[in-house]
Amino acid sequence: MLTVAITGGIAMGKSTVARQLRAHAGSAAFDADACVASLLTGGEVCEMIGEEFGREMLNPDGSVNRPALRERVFDSVERRAVLEGIVHPVVRQRYRADWEHSREAGVSVFFAEIPLFYETRSEYPVDWVLVVAAPREVQMRRLLERPGIGAEIAEQMVAAQLPIETKLQKADAVIWNSGSREALIQQTQFFRQWLNQKTLPNST
Repeated sequence: MLTVAITGGIAMGKSTVARQLRAHAGSAAFDADACVASLLTGGEVCEMIGEEFGREMLNPDGSVNRPALRERVFDSVERRAVLEGIVHPVVRQRYRADWEHSREAGVSVFFAEIPLFYETRSEYPVDWVLVVAAPREVQMRRLLERPGIGAEIAEQMVAAQLPIETKLQKADAVIWNSGSREALIQQTQFFRQWLNQKTLPNST
């Protein structure tokens, strides 16, 4: 099973690329952001966050108040590390469970959308890393278009990740998302064609 990590900077188009690649025949996928969103809807992870950061971080239904938590942690390396120490181990467990299930099921390609692939320094079983990148000004414009994100929070969110230049140096493949959606989809289709060759019998 060929395993491809999809990563890059925030608001650079990873999710669009991942959605296109998931249409790849015989593939399976893991979405780290979706996993985190699920963990923040209730349960043990939410309780741990409430104990660590205060019960005011939780909504009446037990889910995490994500805007409040974002404001609490993104201006502090220490608090962000504490939050990651709560969430990331559970995400890694779910990733490995999905990966093992897909491998046993005979899936040909496993796509793993992991925004913090390089930042977490975790041992994910990955064959190739695809980085989706865009210029800083494009990134900030897209990020500020998201509800509830102002300039200060946007800067903190970008600063919390490795510079995109560093990720580009580490990448096995790159999709550059500075233009139209159509251009992004076209690049993704080219990458899928390359994957088709890699997953064909006796391919090299």
